Amino acid sequence: MSDAVNEAELGRSKYSTTPKEHLYHLLTIGWEANSPLIVKYVGENGLTKDLNDWLAINKVAAAGK
Repeated sequence: MSDAVNEAELGRSKYSTTPKEHLYHLLTIGWEANSPLIVKYVGENGLTKDLNDWLAINKVAAAGK
């Protein structure tokens, strides 16, 4: 079996993620919820409720620190 790299796989995660999971990942690593990229991503993927849920959960978590 060959160890050749499939170029179509370069730069792609080995794990499939949903748009919601990707949004949560971006927010967790430090992206601001009101940044243009996040606003666009949320709009394109219908994630307004998910964004608000994440903000509510993390606001409570931050207040408890």
